[in-house]
Amino acid sequence: MQNKQKLLIIDDEANMRHMLSSMLRRLGYVVETAANGKIGLDALATGTFDVVLCDIRMPEMDGMEFLRRAGERGITTTVIMMSA
Repeated sequence: MQNKQKLLIIDDEANMRHMLSSMLRRLGYVVETAANGKIGLDALATGTFDVVLCDIRMPEMDGMEFLRRAGERGITTTVIMMSA
């Protein structure tokens, strides 16, 4: 049995999280979502992900701040930044 890739989607827009997660699940990925950068950092601290898809523009903690803080914590997961 092949292990499925696990993805984390971080986006403040619920519609975008839903659309991306639905599409990626149909393609066979295991997907978790986070509504902001802080929740995303918490998810990375407690789980293992192959790839993170992160929106650049979000309130409270934008994508660049998320990336900086993840790096400070030694997180080496591949992060793909998204922008509308």
